[in-house]
Amino acid sequence: MLGVKGYQYTPLMEREIRLVKILKATMSTIKCEIHRAWLDPPPDYTAISYAWGDAEGRTREYERESTQHSIPVSVSLHGALGALRQRDRDVYVWVDALCIDQQNRDEQAQQVKLMTSIYRLATSVAIWLGPNEDESHLAMALLEEVANHQDSSDHIQALIANKGNRPHFAAVVSLFERDYWKRLWVVQEVFIARQIVVYCGERTVPWSVCKLASKAFSYHKNDLDRHFPRGLSREAQKEYSLSQVLAYQGPNSLLDAGVLEGLGDYPLLEVMCICRSKLSADARDKVFGILGLLPEELRRDFPVNYSLSVKEVYVGVVDSILCTTQRLDVICESIHYPPYTSSANLPTWCPDWSRITETTGLGRLVHFSASGSTTAIYEFLDEPRRRQLQIQAIYLDTVVAHGIAVNTLCTTSDYLMAFLHWRAVLLNTASQESENPFAWDEKEEAFCRTLCCDQVPQGWNNRDDWLRATYHVFASLINERLPKLRLDRKLRSYIHEEMGIATNERRSFLHHHFKRMMGRCYCLTENGIMGLGTGFMTVGDIIVVPYGCNTPIVLRPEGRHGEFRFVGDVYVHGFMNGEALTLLDKWKRDRDYVLH
Repeated sequence: MLGVKGYQYTPLMEREIRLVKILKATMSTIKCEIHRAWLDPPPDYTAISYAWGDAEGRTREYERESTQHSIPVSVSLHGALGALRQRDRDVYVWVDALCIDQQNRDEQAQQVKLMTSIYRLATSVAIWLGPNEDESHLAMALLEEVANHQDSSDHIQALIANKGNRPHFAAVVSLFERDYWKRLWVVQEVFIARQIVVYCGERTVPWSVCKLASKAFSYHKNDLDRHFPRGLSREAQKEYSLSQVLAYQGPNSLLDAGVLEGLGDYPLLEVMCICRSKLSADARDKVFGILGLLPEELRRDFPVNYSLSVKEVYVGVVDSILCTTQRLDVICESIHYPPYTSSANLPTWCPDWSRITETTGLGRLVHFSASGSTTAIYEFLDEPRRRQLQIQAIYLDTVVAHGIAVNTLCTTSDYLMAFLHWRAVLLNTASQESENPFAWDEKEEAFCRTLCCDQVPQGWNNRDDWLRATYHVFASLINERLPKLRLDRKLRSYIHEEMGIATNERRSFLHHHFKRMMGRCYCLTENGIMGLGTGFMTVGDIIVVPYGCNTPIVLRPEGRHGEFRFVGDVYVHGFMNGEALTLLDKWKRDRDYVLH
């Protein structure tokens, strides 16, 4: 929170805002005045979009002209004000840290409601990425070059192939990894702006340059992978490859109009999921900060009210989604692995949107239809607290065995160890079964299809070839990387299979085809059904298919009154396309489950 000294904030009227007048000057000290203004009609002003935080909490001071008071501001904001200051004329800007009384919750709520209007009515929006550092001038130059030739694949491929451009690409990666792109409010500010100029140090470019260049990077991701197979040797590049940063971070990490239009009439869940990786200082702003992206009728469901708890706001999201869509898929975004402790005391079925997760619900990765065309049957039992959610679901089976979980920060060795352990679970139970629903070959195929959620990739028209290729990749990599581990005879036979997969392509084959293993574990049920579910599951958990949910879920009996803990969603082989409804016809296996 920014402290404000020397300026007395007085209450604003409805549709009234404050503007900062940056006085023209050439001296180093920035002098400003704060004025009040009405949005109807709007004056000429620039709305600033920037990252609040400074890693060390440093501040700079600027002088407020009328009373010569100094007000401490963050280094980031000081840089933005300096970049927008003109030598020959005064400039009016709107910036949240100064134009909103940060000590007044009521005013914050009032101004957050106006945020859509403030950025939409601004003459322009200024994106401040920060000072010229990490060779950002090279980054801006490359962005302009790529944008100017975005229709010429040959030109862009030549830029990528030219080793002399590597410092430029490294600079763009650093630019796209700046704090600005991680901020939640940025998504809305950019989305609703009419005209945007991007500032970085002394350089400026139109927003269209950044957007066009980012789209070109995404289109040429394979070229980037080919020429930068190990990325660039940068300390900052630990989580993502160079091509991933260029293709998915920066401007491409923000929501644009084309994507939003494709989300339908009730886009709340999709918008929440898309923005989940963004950061906000207040957990409630994970909801309040995306309201400008939603249709007016949905915004009315979420009055901006900072007196509400995080729990009340997040449960309200679930309530709204259930009411408007009659679908239960939202609870599958409640990710409980890796385990963590939430200070919000949320029910197990309520997603913690403040938590940035490495995994997501299966239904967002692949289109399943486990409950067919049914709609959710649900009820909140303890109004108005809404702590318990009763759902109706079809019982499938009980978990009797499961493998180790693949960590969310997984390496190739993690995949290999999990594969071996999961296969051992299958071998052990198969040898004990008195009734086999599958022959062993069928079990091997079902096992492999379970690991990738039955998503055989394009280009593999022959399922048998893909199956053999998969076992070859796992077996050969285990033989190389974990040579002391003994493989069973059948698995050893795949090591030297000729599958047309180059040695240096095996690791990417594994990560690309089996990324759904991350954060999950293999499981077997009492009746031999295979599944791939959350790493949080354990023996004794039950698997059910809720009405109005695209995937089965795992529940854990818990509590003295027959309640259940929501554990997570699960891929269940053979039950992802409405097959559970046939069990209902045969055995009437549906019932109510109370989740807490």
